[in-house]
Amino acid sequence: MRTARWQGIRSIGLIEEQAPVPGPLDVVLDVGACGICGSDVHAFAEGAWIVEGSAMGHEFAGTVSAAGAGVRDLAVGHRVAVNPMGPCGTCAQCAAGRTNLCADPHRSARGGLGDQVLVPHAEMDGRLFRMPEAMSFEEGAFLEPLSVAVRAVRSAAPDLDAPIVVAGLGSIGQCVLRVLQAAGARDVLGIDVSPARLEVAAATGAAVFDSRSADAHEHILDRWGTSNSPYQPGSGNVQTFFECSGALPVLALATAVTRAGGTVAVAGLTSTTPPVDVNTVVQKELRLLGSFAYTPVDSTEAFRLLSEGHVQVAPLVSHRVPLSRVAEAFATQHAVDGSVKVVVVPD
Repeated sequence: MRTARWQGIRSIGLIEEQAPVPGPLDVVLDVGACGICGSDVHAFAEGAWIVEGSAMGHEFAGTVSAAGAGVRDLAVGHRVAVNPMGPCGTCAQCAAGRTNLCADPHRSARGGLGDQVLVPHAEMDGRLFRMPEAMSFEEGAFLEPLSVAVRAVRSAAPDLDAPIVVAGLGSIGQCVLRVLQAAGARDVLGIDVSPARLEVAAATGAAVFDSRSADAHEHILDRWGTSNSPYQPGSGNVQTFFECSGALPVLALATAVTRAGGTVAVAGLTSTTPPVDVNTVVQKELRLLGSFAYTPVDSTEAFRLLSEGHVQVAPLVSHRVPLSRVAEAFATQHAVDGSVKVVVVPD
């Protein structure tokens, strides 16, 4: 079997390896589809959060090809979507229910960019979900980024009747937008610089703004007006701002246009450290909220949204690339203007 491994900056190797063998609680999947994540792109282009030889791909779905003797609810031939995160279950964060912050997530599944992948401890709650026949592998592969979006929205708990901004319309931002719409948000603005991503977001009925065409700060103030608070006159009037872009200037925009007492939810990773206007955060008593990964509760809700049709992710797939051309898939996803979501499929 073949597995994509990181070999250096802009270098992905497709390596021939032994097929995985499941332990008593594990399953092996024939991969049906695997998405390229934003963090994968940072690793590919910058070497961020990765070491040489690491297996790549964590947004995947597939068919069970082997199952350990202790696996009860899954069998060979079952089509499944995967929550790849496998927390230890014993550290302080896991005990507190914050399994997304597990100190040692050694049971996680890696290597979805391959012919097959091992999913350890497949019986864990919220780990694997049997897909209905109408759900494609590509849609199932969105379970992971949709879980990230569900957590971001649940953590921010936005006022669905108040102004909301989603900045960065890659797969996470697109999923945040759709989760908000499914929850009943009435006034959401999506911001990006990519025509392709703006077009896909606009197709949902959301308002969108191309921040290359004009000043986003001015546009937001024109749209929703201003608000005043101590030492912060003429501030923006956004109640919740979701930062999903990882672009350094956007965090400054978020703190400037969010009203006093509002929330700036940060779900986008960046490979460099952005400046934060602490005075604005303090004087407007903003809630600056980091949102990282997801818990089984988030994945369960994400799968419900997918399987019941409340969130449509198929329109997000802009490119399908066979595994044999996986390096091309990374280069395509890295080209922001021309791609929304690149999915790697079997040859």
